[in-house]
Amino acid sequence: MWAVMEAFAIVRDFHFAGGVVLWTIGMNTLLMWTLVIERVLFYRFALPKEVNRVTHSWFSRNDRRSWYARQIRQKLVAEISHKAHFSLPVIKTLVTLCPLFGLLGTVTGMIEIFDVMNAFGMNNTRSMASGISRATLPTMAGMGAAIFGLMAYRALLRYYEVQVQSVADQLSLSTRAAARSTTGGTPA
Repeated sequence: MWAVMEAFAIVRDFHFAGGVVLWTIGMNTLLMWTLVIERVLFYRFALPKEVNRVTHSWFSRNDRRSWYARQIRQKLVAEISHKAHFSLPVIKTLVTLCPLFGLLGTVTGMIEIFDVMNAFGMNNTRSMASGISRATLPTMAGMGAAIFGLMAYRALLRYYEVQVQSVADQLSLSTRAAARSTTGGTPA
């Protein structure tokens, strides 16, 4: 229990030293990772069910060769694509905001340093050090959150692309197989 309380005290002191902008970066990062975890859970549990539903819907059709059937196949692939891509643009935006908030923290920290220098001159080093920490901590936190968020985003985007292409290929292959069986082995 003591270790948990000590960890909370360290985080509190870190956020106090970084200023209000660091809290903004923390909330942005929390939202970003919540969405990343939501996508991972969706890809792990819900997406396979959606793929099975779409595949079953396609294979239950008798007609898979007409223009109308191709449009239905395209619609089914688009449904999977839409559901799998749902919050990826929001994650990308939150990743982009992290270093921008870090830069905002740098600017506000530098303003604090200049205010101290204006009021007390170069003699108040303790207040200047506080301003320097308010300038550097948000920058470090914003860049760190952006780096790890970008890695997670790229992994999710790659998985999304592979899954959508896999569904499109699976439905296309079944269309070609149906064409071969009706034409005696020659693809249409």
